[in-house]
Formats: sequence, structure tokens, C-alpha cells
Amino acid sequence: MTIRWFTDGDRAERARIARERVERDELLLTFARWLSDRAGHDGPVTVPDLTPEAEAHLVRLLRDGTAPPAA
Repeated sequence: MTIRWFTDGDRAERARIARERVERDELLLTFARWLSDRAGHDGPVTVPDLTPEAEAHLVRLLRDGTAPPAA
């Protein structure tokens, strides 16, 4: 059995990664809600598959507040 020792730095890094993932998920849900609002109907909404580059760009825009406002 291998014992893994975690330092305070390891714990801080894991916490930072977890916070970034939660923030990313919240921002992507905001984008999905925006698409839903723009669809103008109560049916299903198709959210396009995003490349990692497009997703990173979208998250950056949403984080900076420069994404288009919900209409």
C-alpha cells in the first residue's frame, strides 16, 4: 500500500482547481440559459459542442463581462 502525503500547497492547488471548475460550469450554464432565452420558445434548446479553444474563449468573455447580454 502506498501512502501519499499531501502538503498545504497540494491542498491549496486542489482547492483552486475545484473553484475554477465550479466557476467554469456556472459560466457555461449561464451561456446555456442565454441560448434558451434567445430561442424564444419553451421547447428543447440545442447547445453546440464547443472546441476546447472556443470554450476557453467563451468562459473568458463571460468572466470579463463582455459577452452579449440576454435579450
